[in-house]
Amino acid sequence: MRKQLLLVIGLWCTFAFSSCSSMYIPSMVNTPLLSEQGEIQGELSLTTNAVQLGVDYAITDHLAAMAQTNISYGNFTNAYDIYTSKDEDSTLLDLTNWGKFNNRHYELGVGYYNMFNKDHFKMEAFGGMGFCHADDENDYHTNVLEKYDSKYTMIFGQLNTGFSSKFCDFGLAFRLAPTFHKFKWETIDAADPSQNTNGTEHFAMFHIEPLLFLRLGYDHFKITAKAGCSFPVESNALQELNDRVPNSMYTKSTLMHFSIGACLIFDTKQK
Repeated sequence: MRKQLLLVIGLWCTFAFSSCSSMYIPSMVNTPLLSEQGEIQGELSLTTNAVQLGVDYAITDHLAAMAQTNISYGNFTNAYDIYTSKDEDSTLLDLTNWGKFNNRHYELGVGYYNMFNKDHFKMEAFGGMGFCHADDENDYHTNVLEKYDSKYTMIFGQLNTGFSSKFCDFGLAFRLAPTFHKFKWETIDAADPSQNTNGTEHFAMFHIEPLLFLRLGYDHFKITAKAGCSFPVESNALQELNDRVPNSMYTKSTLMHFSIGACLIFDTKQK
């Protein structure tokens, strides 16, 4: 039984981290479960994709604003970087890669919180926009250099629901997010410049992103943990693009992602 459990866990982890990408790295869905006007939440977390910072503010009894950013870079925690060794013949995993990579994602939103005016059961809805710039280079220890650059705009809508108390918050979030990409790619062959190629592509994707979250602590400070998925729906333009780009993995999306962090909660309302 134990061997079977280890096998299932191993296969699941392989599946989770094999769907790697540099062009769309989703943020962990923001899940504040706000309670009252004047409440401010700040959360800093380390995810399997990036370092993430989010801030939420309850403007009125039901209107709230949110801001969030995540930043990935170099050979940090992106799956394809971890599984790429500096030694082409090496079978060992390390945290080096053959090029450079970075991803900067920002999003802003407004929402309606505390829909049912309950003390512990919470439901809130947010909508907003996101912006991202990602780029990468790889030479694979050869004379050919591959360069990728992607910018996209995202529109998102999400619903958060769960239980909230001084000691524990937990629940489910669900986000829908179309993204509109401008994707540039270039290959440079130092040995034979006549083989150089490049292009600029425009395409859209649609992302379905459910997430489970848990926060444990007391009152103003809680440790947070999240587990989420991002299921991409490819457009016809993207499917055609994958036939033209030298390494189409860069147009994919990470499937599963996890985070752990800390949340600070403040009440600025005068009582």
